[in-house]
Amino acid sequence: MATETGIYNIALGKLGGAGDSETGTAFIASIDGDDKVSQWGKLLFPRIRRTVITDLATSEAPFRSTIRFAGLGSAVADDSLPEIGSWKYAFNLPGDCLAVVSQFSEGSISTRDQRAYSDPGGNVHYQWETIANEAGDGLLFLTDNLSNTDSDSAFIEYVIDTPSTDGFSESMVDCIATLLASESAPIVGRDMEASQTMRAMYENVVLPKAKKVNVSGFNNSARYISNYRGGRSKTIGSL
Repeated sequence: MATETGIYNIALGKLGGAGDSETGTAFIASIDGDDKVSQWGKLLFPRIRRTVITDLATSEAPFRSTIRFAGLGSAVADDSLPEIGSWKYAFNLPGDCLAVVSQFSEGSISTRDQRAYSDPGGNVHYQWETIANEAGDGLLFLTDNLSNTDSDSAFIEYVIDTPSTDGFSESMVDCIATLLASESAPIVGRDMEASQTMRAMYENVVLPKAKKVNVSGFNNSARYISNYRGGRSKTIGSL
């Protein structure tokens, strides 16, 4: 079972160990220790974990242990909204939402919309956007489509932060450890070249490998869909 201490020691191992930077040993006894290497790992770990989870979610290949589905309830009243441009609907996101993966139809739909498109698996997806709410203490989900079964709300797939390491897959451990190694290089006496090498390893090797592992957990054909960033509106396939 993965632990924060174990994952950070994997990170240190990727750098050749902590060396003589603090205690003269290659690894830490606990991430809760008083030495500077342990304290640095404790400080970094939550941010790196969230970064890795978000990186995979925005690639539409989320870790299985982080996925949630939800209908978003009633739309936010117009008098409680900031400016939302041309979007028709605004919904509050769940409190545990770290990043949205996709909006799609919970069941069959009977309407067509220029912002919607079908993937090869026949699932209907929609364009959407997230912005800060009026109070600035949360995010709103903006869409032109009501996609739940009752056609009165949006239905989304999203990811949550997972502070417990119990459900971490091997690919998730490797991603976190590699990015931790990049951020930890200076604290254990390595130069910026070592940090950049670990960053490149994360972006070009470890992260793509994790994406392949993650998509093996669902129908792959339903994930190879076009990305319409920048506001492009086009219908693909038959809706």
